[in-house]
Amino acid sequence: MKPKTKGILTFAVLILIIALLIFSWFYGLNLGFLKIEPVSRGITFGLDLVGGSEITYEAEGVDALSASELSEGMDTAVTMLRQRLNSLGYTEANVYTQGSTRIVCEIPNVEDPEEAVQMLGTTAVIEFRDCDGNVIIDGNDIDQASASYGAVDETGVSTYFVYLKLNAAGAEKFKEASKTVASKANESDRYVAIVMDDVIISAPYIDAKYATTGLDTDTPIITLGSDASLEYAKYLAEIISAGKLPFALREAKLQAVGASLGERSLETAIMAGIIGIVLVMLYMIIMYRVPGVIACISLLLYMALFLVLLSAFHINLSLPGIAGIILTIGMAVDANIVIYERIREEILSGRTMRSAVDTGFKRALAAILDSNITTIIAAAVLLWKGTGTILGFGKTLLIGVILSMICMLIVPRFLLRRLVDMRVVKPSLYGIGMTPKDDKAELEPGKIPVIKKFKITGPIAILCCLAAIVALVALPFGGTFFNLDQDFVGGVTMNVSVGQTVDEDNSAVIRDIVQDVTGAAPFSVTRAGNDGKQASIRMGEVPSEQRDQIFDAIAERFGAENVTLESSDFVSASVGKDITRSAFLTSIIAAALILIYITIRFEFRSGIAAVICLIVNVLIMISVYVIFRRFMPLNMNFIAAALTIIGYSINTTIVVFDRIRENVKKAAGGSFKEIVDLSVYQTMRRSIGTTITTLLPVIFIIILGVPSIRNFAIPIAVGVVAGTFTSVFIAGPLWSAFRGRKPVKVK
Repeated sequence: MKPKTKGILTFAVLILIIALLIFSWFYGLNLGFLKIEPVSRGITFGLDLVGGSEITYEAEGVDALSASELSEGMDTAVTMLRQRLNSLGYTEANVYTQGSTRIVCEIPNVEDPEEAVQMLGTTAVIEFRDCDGNVIIDGNDIDQASASYGAVDETGVSTYFVYLKLNAAGAEKFKEASKTVASKANESDRYVAIVMDDVIISAPYIDAKYATTGLDTDTPIITLGSDASLEYAKYLAEIISAGKLPFALREAKLQAVGASLGERSLETAIMAGIIGIVLVMLYMIIMYRVPGVIACISLLLYMALFLVLLSAFHINLSLPGIAGIILTIGMAVDANIVIYERIREEILSGRTMRSAVDTGFKRALAAILDSNITTIIAAAVLLWKGTGTILGFGKTLLIGVILSMICMLIVPRFLLRRLVDMRVVKPSLYGIGMTPKDDKAELEPGKIPVIKKFKITGPIAILCCLAAIVALVALPFGGTFFNLDQDFVGGVTMNVSVGQTVDEDNSAVIRDIVQDVTGAAPFSVTRAGNDGKQASIRMGEVPSEQRDQIFDAIAERFGAENVTLESSDFVSASVGKDITRSAFLTSIIAAALILIYITIRFEFRSGIAAVICLIVNVLIMISVYVIFRRFMPLNMNFIAAALTIIGYSINTTIVVFDRIRENVKKAAGGSFKEIVDLSVYQTMRRSIGTTITTLLPVIFIIILGVPSIRNFAIPIAVGVVAGTFTSVFIAGPLWSAFRGRKPVKVK
């Protein structure tokens, strides 16, 4: 087959694959051996984007508990309900206390509250009873319940089962009780009933052979029979775990709730993302011509596969998940920019087009692998130790990074080789020779005096971090430099029925009323109630007098005959200690592992410099929340924004470090400071290009997004700029300062 025909056929097949993947987004695809669900059924959106259902539980039987016991029990219940929702895939659900005896669960993308209750399952105290009704053990004796599949007896027949991990006291009680049960004269009485709300959910049999020894194990097994399914085994294991609550919970209130970010949040986020990605593609085509077109094809394939995988894994996508997608798209395009800049350098140095393509990919490979592996390390830690929305961010980040490495390394190289075979080798088609003076200047060695200017850029970085440092130091002493949202500090939630659908316009009216009365905008005003005519107003601690004024103003605006106050309660922070601790712990572990990896690939001093840059970037982003606290409350999305900036900034720093490492090998005995200046100069086009392509989708989210999404995107935009600044002007000088006057040696 002729090279031209082969090349045309290759592009046609690839475009057909992309078209089939896009078709599967809307209609699904059944190829016999592979079945793909439509994205609308596979991907579920979070509470912040599409709303869902709200269940309010009331704790029962707590009169005998002291205030401290009740508080501790409620914290335990919140943690366990959140874990239950995480295990079901609803990582973006909100769980928080309301008053002293109520717990609110907000579950995304479930429109029917009754369905939400059935899905969450019972949450009463669990008990294991014998045939006479005697309690053998209860939930407090169980450390863990897990579903599994395999052979559990001498027959070797595999079945689904649940094994229990008992604590020491529970194991001893279970051993003694199982002796009694196994000794029953009537075989039909040799069972242990697992009971919730006086309903037997399972009754496993205990063989008579255990009459003398009992079940001497801390991991008793509940066999489920040949008709059981994996879903039932998981369900049973989860409700046993959920049954470890210190008291029973009763459903006190069920209602639907609207998107916490506003009714048009998802629509505007998607539209902004599409516009931003189209502009990214135009930028790549303008800058790199034919390779830019290849990058666009590769990016389309990447996004098509990404959405299919998100659907296949049934990812729950919320604003933090979208942040992960934005970051991975930026990294995917960044890989192409790194490659094409290296190819450009090889062409300018006089290589043939085929040699330039092969050498460019080869020399870019180390930087791309190092930057992606450090991000994979961070994503893996998020999945290992993360909880809540951190898990959603980690999943999208890990899938996106691995997929981008495949799509942006293999596909562009393959397509560019086909183009070379087709004699598409004219330098102008690769962006060379369009500006001869600039091309000639690139052949001449240049430097950017980042080392010399570090005396200026270093203090600038410290000044940018100053607001965050002051706010963080003051926080343990009661300082309030942040506008902390209910997510972190709790506050008041008022549910007011207004007699008409709470759409975007009515939400804006209520928001203005709250701001006029309290002097501060509410954290959110969302649609609630099964008929959508309730407004759920979330705000900080507001005295009862001002709440009365808010209600009166709403009644005046919507008509007193139409307005009723459904509830007004103090609520706890929806971001519990477990999520805050998880975010802090995952960041520390990820930074430590990244430090180890960079030390292995470069040296310890470079790793320290990279971690310092990470900290500086996050502090600069935090400063934005301090400086603009009147307009930007600090909420759960801050964690996702911080994780996004960590992933982005380490990526940009690694590319600079990789060029420094390469130049060190070429300049034994030279000055490390001069190598840093040269390396920054050589990677400057890449740094600028990556910043532009990453910022474009974020900028349009800022322009088109609703206020709550805009408040999330602005810190990310600042963090992207900060990441570029520290990678260019701080990372290399820090590495150089840590080395001192040590001469350069070839390794």
